[in-house]
Amino acid sequence: MGRLSTEQRQLLRKWFPAGFSAATAWLIMLIVGETPIARASGLALAIFGVTAGMRQMGFVASIAGGLTLAFCPVFWSQTGGGQSQPSTIVLAASAAGLAMMAASRLFKRSDLGIGSGIVLFLLIFWSQIGTAQSLRLSGLVTAWLLYLLVDMILLTNPRPGIQPAQNPKPWHTAGLLFLFAVGAINDPLVTLLAPALLLALFLSYARLPAHYWLGIFAIIAFGSYLLVRAYILPSPTPLDVWGWREAASWIELGQLVIAQFSIFGIVLGVIGLARLSRWYPPLGTVTMIAYAAYICFGLTYRGGHREVLLIPLFIIQVMWMTYAVNTIGQWVNKSLGDETGRWIHIVSSLYFVLPAYLFLEILRS
Repeated sequence: MGRLSTEQRQLLRKWFPAGFSAATAWLIMLIVGETPIARASGLALAIFGVTAGMRQMGFVASIAGGLTLAFCPVFWSQTGGGQSQPSTIVLAASAAGLAMMAASRLFKRSDLGIGSGIVLFLLIFWSQIGTAQSLRLSGLVTAWLLYLLVDMILLTNPRPGIQPAQNPKPWHTAGLLFLFAVGAINDPLVTLLAPALLLALFLSYARLPAHYWLGIFAIIAFGSYLLVRAYILPSPTPLDVWGWREAASWIELGQLVIAQFSIFGIVLGVIGLARLSRWYPPLGTVTMIAYAAYICFGLTYRGGHREVLLIPLFIIQVMWMTYAVNTIGQWVNKSLGDETGRWIHIVSSLYFVLPAYLFLEILRS
């Protein structure tokens, strides 16, 4: 075999961490978690998206961050061979995605592709599924929504002096609209990401046609309607609108986050958010708004599957933790004056202690 070209090496460095984390998580879910292959593949695809979104936060650190999410108790609870949601909804989303790409390529218009995908998903959803909610599809959609948000913001608002700002790619805006629509239809809780999504589009200075904005606001309106029907109107309602005023709610939510990543993860998360807000203010603000939306939900929701519905919060927590590790590595490397950057990788390697600890807890349980 010949040597890899420069472009191939760049692609390998960009996607290897995501592929390695996803493949490792997939194998462990199959072997240790005894998870059906379709379910394990969906969960691994979510890990792929999250790790890809963290790639610019460090080669080694992003791998450890992806595995940390995969082995945290709430995410791992989705493995196994118990009762699952109908696979029809996942097939519907896959068929809609393929229809979107085919129509975009055939008609050379991304708006027609997006519309075709959403219409097809709606037809299959309501004819075959009705009001069923797939928690795993919700997690998968959220993971890739956050990937697109992070990638778009880092492209359009890079750190000063690193690279010039660029316009968002068509697949950023098309993917955000499509995934947001699919996610809100499947589980209206995805609508909580609307403020972060709108802010990200605003900060990207994207020149979008009027019908794109019309589509975004139509999805927000429809998702909000479904959100009220699912979480506010039922009697008894699963939401306690004054729950945020109770100290016990804050303590319980904090304990839930600590149970996923230990107090070590909380400290890293605070450091990561602080440094992210310093060096990448748009990304820090957008992730903080998305995190706050799910914090509010976590403080007021008293229904079933609460921990699983808060997976977006844990994804953002892992992102902050991973950036903190990379920041510490950069500081150590700079303090030691190492031009090779090896101390960044050495410090980031210590991050693997956390997923290793979580994995050992899985084996003990």
